[in-house]
Amino acid sequence: MIPLFKENLEDDSLHTLEKRMIRALALHREMKKLLEAEYAAGQKFDSRELNKLILRKNNCVNRFKHLVGSILDQLKRMAGRKLPRTCPRTLANRVRAIPGLTPDFEATLLPLARELEEENRLLIQATRRNMVMLKGAINRFWAVSQYTHQGETL
Repeated sequence: MIPLFKENLEDDSLHTLEKRMIRALALHREMKKLLEAEYAAGQKFDSRELNKLILRKNNCVNRFKHLVGSILDQLKRMAGRKLPRTCPRTLANRVRAIPGLTPDFEATLLPLARELEEENRLLIQATRRNMVMLKGAINRFWAVSQYTHQGETL
């Protein structure tokens, strides 16, 4: 017979946090691939491929937003104390604030947290690069449309 309640709830929630962090890393990698493909399609002015990639990216962003929200909610539930105001609000510091964090879990979760933060920084840089490229393309299209519609009144 399977018990209704888990005997070691702390370990179970730490395993769940680890799984969510690993899923977030996988989504980071998928987003990087999509951003690279979006950049390549934008350089070629392939609007059909760009539309497909934007839809896939929006789906991935929604999944990522839900996953990050669930990680933060779980960290809030597990936190025994609030971080001091002088402590940076990094994911690694939030993981360290979990009461009863064993050295085994600390050795597993802290590198994951640091890797997630680094992947997030790289994702932000790639997104900014794509935004600059797409704004430049939109400005060029606008200039071409102004040139082709000279003298026409709307």
